[in-house]
Amino acid sequence: MLLSILIPAYKVETLLPRCLDSIFCQDTSQIEVVLVDDGSPDGTYEVAKTYAEKHANLRVFHKDNEGVGAARNFLLEQAVGEFIWFVDSDDYIVNKSLQQILSELNNMIDMLGISYNGVDILPFESSGIEYIKRGHINGYLWTKIIRRSVIEDANIRFDPKRYSQEDWFFLMQVYPLLKGIKQIPLQAYIYSDDNENSVMRGIHVENTKRNVADSRVTICNFKTYIDCHRYHTFYEYYRQWLNYSLAGYLYSLFPIDYSIKEIKNDINIFRARGVYPVGKTGHRKADLFLWVVNRERIYLLLILLYRKIKGR
Repeated sequence: MLLSILIPAYKVETLLPRCLDSIFCQDTSQIEVVLVDDGSPDGTYEVAKTYAEKHANLRVFHKDNEGVGAARNFLLEQAVGEFIWFVDSDDYIVNKSLQQILSELNNMIDMLGISYNGVDILPFESSGIEYIKRGHINGYLWTKIIRRSVIEDANIRFDPKRYSQEDWFFLMQVYPLLKGIKQIPLQAYIYSDDNENSVMRGIHVENTKRNVADSRVTICNFKTYIDCHRYHTFYEYYRQWLNYSLAGYLYSLFPIDYSIKEIKNDINIFRARGVYPVGKTGHRKADLFLWVVNRERIYLLLILLYRKIKGR
């Protein structure tokens, strides 16, 4: 089997048919689709089983709810394809794109990168280290088709305790191991924003708090990871990416329901981990923002001013 499409599903009874139809309306003779329902309280599992009755290359599983990280780990254990592609159950694949993807998968590459939602990407063909050095890295798991043996040989898994941010840390561990990467400007994936049950897209306070906590923990885990690779050629590039991620985290705290006391606590955690004050990112706007962030009292005053203006 050339490709395993891996789909973690939770509470997507109405959206799952769109995802599965976008796959099975194309030639799937070299593809297996593996789906796990992560303890959905609705009819997600029943919908998936209906499709499995029609398509022999669709395998459906059900497990207790543990979050997307644990669900993706479960899917990795089930996959048999030479390459794997994680597809979110509320998203879908562009018609006629699968055949081009399959035609690009060969023994010379360990990862194929594709585009999504009309976003322009530059063609690229080299190693994972060069991919890092040239600044192509990002945390978009669903735009990466990866050779399964790379993941298995290094025993890389998602953090099962995280409900968000688990994907980019997973990719950061994968990138340095890739001997060959090919990136093509193929619009193959549609990232949808119409799932009100998504952890990342939810507006509930509990989702916000959990996403903030997951981001904070993932940043700290990434710091531990790069410290263990201090003498590798990618270290300085990853250190800049860590700083950039931390800048994004601290910027995201302005509008959300997160108290000044909690923000101070986060800063103290980052200070203890040696990532605050935050270093250079290599991005002019981010570095300008960090000039403010690294002056803690000014940063906190700006948050208070912003929230007062916005009536928060």
